[in-house]
Amino acid sequence: MQRFLVSATVLACTASWVAIAAVPAAAASHALLIGIQQYSAPGIPSLEGPANDIALVRELLETRFQVPGENIATLADSQATHTGIEKAFASLAARVMPEDFVYIHYSGHGSEAQDENGDEEHGGLDQTWVSHGARAKRLEGIDDHDVLDDEINEWLIPLYDKTDRIVFVSDSCHSQSVSRGELRGVRAVLMDPREHPLASRRFKTAAAPGARIGSARDIETAIETFKGGKIYGLFTWYWVEALNQARPGETWDEVFKRTYTLVTTQRGVHQRPQMEGRANWPVFGGDFVAVQPTVAVTKVHEATRTLTIAAGAVNGATVKSIYRLLQTADATPIEPPATIELTEVRAFSSLGSIKQGRFKVGDVVVEAEHAYPFQPIKVAVEGDYATGADRNLVLRIENAVKALKGFELVGGRSDADWVAYVLRPVPNAKGGFVKASTAHTLPSSSPANEPQVWVISPKDRERLLHEKMRIPLEEPDQGIKTLTDNLSTFARVQELKQLSAKGAPPLVTVAAFRLVRAPGCDKDCVQLPDEQGEQQRYRKEPGRQLTDLSSESFKSGDILGFAVKNEDTDPRYVYLLNIGPNAEVNVIFPAPYRAREHARVEPGESRDLSQETALLLDTQGTEMVKLVATSEPIDARLFELAGYREVPAHRGGTLNPLERLLKTAMHARGQVVLSTARSWGTAQVEFPVAD
Repeated sequence: MQRFLVSATVLACTASWVAIAAVPAAAASHALLIGIQQYSAPGIPSLEGPANDIALVRELLETRFQVPGENIATLADSQATHTGIEKAFASLAARVMPEDFVYIHYSGHGSEAQDENGDEEHGGLDQTWVSHGARAKRLEGIDDHDVLDDEINEWLIPLYDKTDRIVFVSDSCHSQSVSRGELRGVRAVLMDPREHPLASRRFKTAAAPGARIGSARDIETAIETFKGGKIYGLFTWYWVEALNQARPGETWDEVFKRTYTLVTTQRGVHQRPQMEGRANWPVFGGDFVAVQPTVAVTKVHEATRTLTIAAGAVNGATVKSIYRLLQTADATPIEPPATIELTEVRAFSSLGSIKQGRFKVGDVVVEAEHAYPFQPIKVAVEGDYATGADRNLVLRIENAVKALKGFELVGGRSDADWVAYVLRPVPNAKGGFVKASTAHTLPSSSPANEPQVWVISPKDRERLLHEKMRIPLEEPDQGIKTLTDNLSTFARVQELKQLSAKGAPPLVTVAAFRLVRAPGCDKDCVQLPDEQGEQQRYRKEPGRQLTDLSSESFKSGDILGFAVKNEDTDPRYVYLLNIGPNAEVNVIFPAPYRAREHARVEPGESRDLSQETALLLDTQGTEMVKLVATSEPIDARLFELAGYREVPAHRGGTLNPLERLLKTAMHARGQVVLSTARSWGTAQVEFPVAD
């Protein structure tokens, strides 16, 4: 059973995730481009940009990404009736072969419809595309009605059966969950007052691979803009610009971040693009690229050689940290690399001084060196044979600690927080180690045995920091690298545990409750997958406040569900983090494939998170659950950390996909210069889990 569990109801309703897979050499690329700008129904103004959007996207696909022209289907105006769009989806599914790449792009009006079949979350509305001829009362049957998002999802299922490499883009209002209004250049129209003939139908659903990208939030309008002498959708223009600048190996996620910045920094524009799905695979193919915690440049001040990045203390930035311009492995190296040093950290953004190179708005940067805001962790290096056989090992470990950010090498254990102790332990027949007596805390050493380094507490009876802080040194290079990596992980986790805002705690409460296996449960149940992936029913036990968990008893195998309530007068973006005994940091809520707005909890709103995620307590030790509540959305993946690692030769297997995904995803937290006293806050609890 996985540590984080996703309920069946969410899998059935979620319209987008990205599967991470290598691209077969023979895989082909296909596209379906739909642009509707001529509308004739009363109250639906025609648009000026969709035809230009489709021409722009098509040129990009053919010239920049070598998508064959014969593999690109376009529907414009009269071709894009309701049935015309349905047939185009069917034709696309028929010609796509297993593992091919599929790109779908819609530009036109969007709208909403009453959700009559109850499949939308929180009693919401269905989102629609306003097809050509819809509502004009000149076409018969379904062609006189909008295209429901439920229909689109059903039309996509034959594609999902063949490939998980799908990118779906909708430049329309209400496009986050699939609309442009009655204002010129705005792509949204009012809801059709008639009942949709398919409104009550139960549509087929499936877990949807691929990235789904919308040009605006459900509550916003998507607008058009004048560029290069023509009218385009604002989002489409900057999306194409960002794709055109993509470097080999750059991911869809990085392209989206650049587009988001370009759109949201336009003066007078109130449009926030949204993305759902795990879009951390390379643009138009290539092997899987490990995710890096990237941050967009939002402002550049040439006169003062400073810039602003879209990450603050809540996201993991600290003063004096160094960020560099992101370069992919295939890009021509820039020497010296363009770098910045952060000089001021606010809650959600940071100001940096440009040290080398040039930057522009929309560039993506990654952290190169992290500056720790707390006093350095003091480490002494000792050993049973520190002046003899292991003298060189001890010297090498001392030099490694000296070079480690956030740590200070001290001369002896009396001044140390932790000791890196080199020994050559004698094994016993039971798989443990021989000790000279029961009074000894460390095992006996013999010069004939292989060396190890143990990280121990000098003040707590030489307690081992963690089992994975007992590191073999048969291959010194690998062993010392594992030691320094794990020490860095330890420092990051300590910093995250200390993350807090100045002032009062957030006005968001968290309730936690056990989920108990109950096959006969028929009311208020939760369905979660077991070890074989089969859905099982669980009953919710009475809940307790998050801070009360410290007095509860838990054992390995217990499952926790959570519910949140926003008791503030303003909306809050809510994030729940888990810090495990192995120093793993994972986001419990929201799930990584969810759009950023999914974390938004309205004033007075209560939300039962157990309907989409739960925490499996699968490891003995101390667990922490931490709440972060903010006034603005953040990239929650920046919190994640893969945990302590072992020397590769002793791991017993390769990293699984989740471990690869999280391996470099963590940024630590820092002190904050708050823009407002209530812009963010935290709460947390630690509790033990017995074997």
